[in-house]
Amino acid sequence: MSNFSTGKYAKAISDRSGMAFPYREMRKEWNGHLVHYTEYELKHPQLEPRLFKGDAQGLQNARPGRVEPPVAHTLTENAMSAGATDSIVVNVFDPGHGYSTGDRLRFRGCESHFPEYPQVSHMQDHDINYASGHILTKIDDENFSFSPNDILEEWLEANCNPGTTTVYVDMDGTLAEWYQAVATYMQDQGLLPDGEWYNMTPVDELAAIAADPSYFTNLGKRAEANAMIDLVMSKNNTWNVLTTTTGTVSGDAQKLSWITTHFGTPGSGSGRAPASGSTPGDIDYAPQYNKAGYGGANKMLIDDRTTYIDQFEGAGGKGFKYFESGGIRKFGGGNMSVGPLTILA
Repeated sequence: MSNFSTGKYAKAISDRSGMAFPYREMRKEWNGHLVHYTEYELKHPQLEPRLFKGDAQGLQNARPGRVEPPVAHTLTENAMSAGATDSIVVNVFDPGHGYSTGDRLRFRGCESHFPEYPQVSHMQDHDINYASGHILTKIDDENFSFSPNDILEEWLEANCNPGTTTVYVDMDGTLAEWYQAVATYMQDQGLLPDGEWYNMTPVDELAAIAADPSYFTNLGKRAEANAMIDLVMSKNNTWNVLTTTTGTVSGDAQKLSWITTHFGTPGSGSGRAPASGSTPGDIDYAPQYNKAGYGGANKMLIDDRTTYIDQFEGAGGKGFKYFESGGIRKFGGGNMSVGPLTILA
């Protein structure tokens, strides 16, 4: 069989228009129609739609985005400062801290810088650096505050064994407004500017006592005293008063009267009343400004004075340094840092 002719001189009839055209100018469409090239139409795209998949959402071998973990950061020199005089709050300057009220933070590297007196305003470094966390209150975007005493509950839970543990609570400066009375006396004498307790010494304290025969009777009660005693009793059921003796029968009687007036008769078992001291119906008085004699196993002391805490712990007891700002404005070292519990645990 021979090959097809080239159709050089042939004519063809268009299937679309019915007109005759040179054979070699004809084209065949997708549907089989033979048409002139001027009539040729491509197959409409909608007759053969593409298969579309959904837009790609991920990459091959992709790794999930990393959430940056919270990290500790260094505070500025002297970032911590005491609040107002007679306040148990510490302010922290930390621009852009990003914390909210109720957040729990840990501090590291705090090195407290205090004058020797008044010890009421001293803060134990280890209470700040090794506490399991302090609950903050946001002041603004640059400042927040906390109380070093907010770890008292944790300390009591860790050490109290009701029935065998004796928890002593100091009176002067912890339950009673001791330093406020001394400061008032010194201000009246023109010896102390308002709001500054920097130079208050034991000599000044003794002078204030000597100037007022009813000094101990007239002491005010600290605002948080009831809450502290309620906390102690919730963890240990009972508590005892441990205060230094005044050296006089009348002075010690005033201290007993103050406790009875504000908390109840020792040993009565009513309300917030403390347990009796070594003498029924009385409280415990440490002689010679030394509380070491009451330390030992299963003995605990809450006191505002560093000296008494050191004495008590030296005798085998466990002490909690109660913080009451005496007007010390700045403290804390340059290597101090703060961060969330999750990375500092």
